Amino acid sequence: MQISETALATSEPLFVQFVECMRIIRDYHLQLFAEKLENNLHSETLRVLNHFQQDRTRAAYCLIANGFVWDAEVIIRVVYETFAKVAFLATASDEQRKELLHEYWELLGAVYDRQGALKTEAAEGLLNRHSSNGDSRVMGALRDRRVYRTDPLEDKRFRKQLEQRWSFSEILEALRSGRLGNSPLIGIEALAHNYGMSSHFAHANSRALDLLEDRATRGSDILQLEVGHICRMLSDMVSITSFSLFLSERSWAGGNEMPEPLATAFRAMSESTKPFQADFETSQDGLYNNWPIKK
Repeated sequence: MQISETALATSEPLFVQFVECMRIIRDYHLQLFAEKLENNLHSETLRVLNHFQQDRTRAAYCLIANGFVWDAEVIIRVVYETFAKVAFLATASDEQRKELLHEYWELLGAVYDRQGALKTEAAEGLLNRHSSNGDSRVMGALRDRRVYRTDPLEDKRFRKQLEQRWSFSEILEALRSGRLGNSPLIGIEALAHNYGMSSHFAHANSRALDLLEDRATRGSDILQLEVGHICRMLSDMVSITSFSLFLSERSWAGGNEMPEPLATAFRAMSESTKPFQADFETSQDGLYNNWPIKK
């Protein structure tokens, strides 16, 4: 399901602002890591994660600008996932940081190697029966012990706990509470809602189909709803990428205020969406005025 051409045309000023904001953020990213005098595993991990995150925002933007907002939600889920990992590493204590980096690169890497090897075995067998040797040897290479760590790491309970610790929900809880030694991030749990909405589409569950049905059966408020949806996604991506870089830099430079270029991008995107969000809120007055909500 694509949104209307009218909604896309109405959103054109938002697209222009988003592109400019992401240019500011990308420029700051390049400058930040180019000027860091002592690169190490911590800073390099944050550099590549921030770069990965910004690439996903461009992918999501291409989908949004062509009307594929629901497909963009799946990509934006990755933006949230990456932010969680950046924040997890960036707010860790010095003692915790070394352990987390070891888990991220070494232990989780070994778990993924093992999982990949197990999954490719069945695919290799199928290709041996129905395809060329060239296809099957690719799968065989993914199980090569000279390249991949195919032996199980510790026991099954350890592996499950490790993966759970690095899940989005567990990272958010650790960031909210500071229970693993991280500096607590107040309000971080609010990300769970939008992440959950994006996850419905990634999993193709019934909730995703409910949302599509709701959009298809809307009445006179459809334009405001479509543009409001675009506002939320663009605003989220700018704010999340800004905070990712802010937390990254703070992890080695200190400070509690967002650098001005990032704050400028954050404010500009927020201000540009306000009139459209106000129109959307007004368009929903009739619905909520007739729907008593218990608080």
